[in-house]
Amino acid sequence: MKVLFLPTASLNDPASRYRVYQYLDYLRGQRIVADCKAGVSDHIYARFAPSKGILAKAVFFGLRALSRVLAVFIIWRYDVIFIQRLALPHVYPFPEVLVCMVAGILGKRTIFDFDDAIFTTYSHRKRTLAEKFTDPGRVARIITRCGTVIAGNAYLAAYARNYSNNVVIIPTTIDLDRYPAKEITDKKPGEPYVIGWIGTPSSLPYLNFLKPVFQEAAGKYKILVRVVGGQDYDCPGVQVEHRTWSLHNEAGQILTFDIGVMPLADHEYDRGKCGLKLLQYMAAGIPAVASPVGVNNEIVADGVNGFLAGSLDDWVKKICGLIQSAQLRREMGRRGRKTVEHYFSIQSNLAKLVGVLYGLQEEIENGKR
Repeated sequence: MKVLFLPTASLNDPASRYRVYQYLDYLRGQRIVADCKAGVSDHIYARFAPSKGILAKAVFFGLRALSRVLAVFIIWRYDVIFIQRLALPHVYPFPEVLVCMVAGILGKRTIFDFDDAIFTTYSHRKRTLAEKFTDPGRVARIITRCGTVIAGNAYLAAYARNYSNNVVIIPTTIDLDRYPAKEITDKKPGEPYVIGWIGTPSSLPYLNFLKPVFQEAAGKYKILVRVVGGQDYDCPGVQVEHRTWSLHNEAGQILTFDIGVMPLADHEYDRGKCGLKLLQYMAAGIPAVASPVGVNNEIVADGVNGFLAGSLDDWVKKICGLIQSAQLRREMGRRGRKTVEHYFSIQSNLAKLVGVLYGLQEEIENGKR
């Protein structure tokens, strides 16, 4: 079977990397011809990242849309067309509509995959000019046109089922071969406890929620807040260190953390998140503390394989508890990695994706495969 994957961007894009690229070699091992046409290259992603301003956004999204439009000329070669998210995040999704129309004419199966509440947007982000032309039904338009929909969690699946009868949940997964488990030991005298966060600049504002938490913890212990991938984060009275994210050192950076944090607001967009950074911490055996929002409640059993913190007092109590006990950090880290291994790893979800590609989604949903 031949499958054409249409990720929105290159390997540097987290959603594309974890929803598409990391599966390709595994699928080829299952005798599936898995070809990939990226929305933008690594070079374009680095030079024209949307965070760099209006001109960069125009180039980035324009090329992304063009790439998806050009894909219609090679659809005839494949049995299945796998569309990952939308090329244009807010306006009418004409690239995907065109892909679906041509695929339908040629008798090709189409799959739409999404791992965020892309039918809405961040509550903390400033609205752009393009959003004045927002098409509120943009995601629904594509879901109704695709034969199968893959949703990253139950919240997204519930939305998709309003428009499709063939919806399968495949969580965002981790390739455990890339994440060795950290060996947690007692800290040396004077060595700081590293509280870490990894992400993109667009999600960095969530970390602002924890400033009073970090400040209170810093009054009791020597801590270092390590921010990987964000920009311009400052917390008065707390030592903060910024590190540049790269694909090569992603797992290595996480292994420098003693505690990983994933704060969220309880808004529509946040409920649709698939808990990637939380899963990364857990895969590396790093004890994690997260907001009890969306899929985080499904990933973490509070006090068993990690901690959920719904208030600032909870955040302080649970972070300080982990700082105080290396044994607790070891146990939480070990159980967290087991959770990823059993439920959120490539190895535990590959068969489900293969089944969807072969059109067996009904058997999958009914638990027959």
